[in-house]
Amino acid sequence: MLNTPTSTTSLNRLLRGFRKGFTLVELLAVMAIIAILLSLASVGISRIGKGQGVTAGLAIGEGLLAQARILAMNQNAPARLIIHGDLNDADPDRRENYRRMMMVVYQTTDDEGRIEAEWKRAGSPTLLPPGVYYSPELSKADMRVGGALPEERHQLTSQGSDTRQCHFYEFNGQGVCTTPGAGFVVVNGARPSGAKQPLLGGKMDLGGFVVLKNGGTTMIRDITQLGAGGTR
Repeated sequence: MLNTPTSTTSLNRLLRGFRKGFTLVELLAVMAIIAILLSLASVGISRIGKGQGVTAGLAIGEGLLAQARILAMNQNAPARLIIHGDLNDADPDRRENYRRMMMVVYQTTDDEGRIEAEWKRAGSPTLLPPGVYYSPELSKADMRVGGALPEERHQLTSQGSDTRQCHFYEFNGQGVCTTPGAGFVVVNGARPSGAKQPLLGGKMDLGGFVVLKNGGTTMIRDITQLGAGGTR
């Protein structure tokens, strides 16, 4: 290859592009995607529509929780997994996103180490598989004693005014879950227009896990015995 001015310029541009690298948020987003894909691979993509939607949904939740915890520790500030919780079936997009859209948001610190109020979005939102919904009714703040998980309005899109009421799981700057023992439960069913919850039918296709203080998870052994905290 001749060392012409044109080829040298192109090579220099390419090298400059490589030197820029990736931001921390971009790397964490890639890590979360990889974790989700590995979990889905163990399920089998072709089987998601054949009774495996719940398993895939739980894998997505675990991947995003892991991303939130890592991001919180790297930023030394809180990070959350948020779940769309605004019911408005008159809007087709909001109907599709209700209890299915999830994403990670995080805070940063200023030069003096003080936590800034703004919540920043880490990448793009993720949707649960078709027909699979997050269940705040079954996802107790503490699976042993019950209680509702916290909620707050968050921005889910690039439009600053586009905020939604969201359920959330939070990690502090040390990577500790602020609601240890909280459940994360998803259900598979058809949701009639205007209904908060999908119809489960006789099959009871649902599953969940408990979020531990250190960010780990343990699967709920008997989802029908939530009050007993049956986990393994």
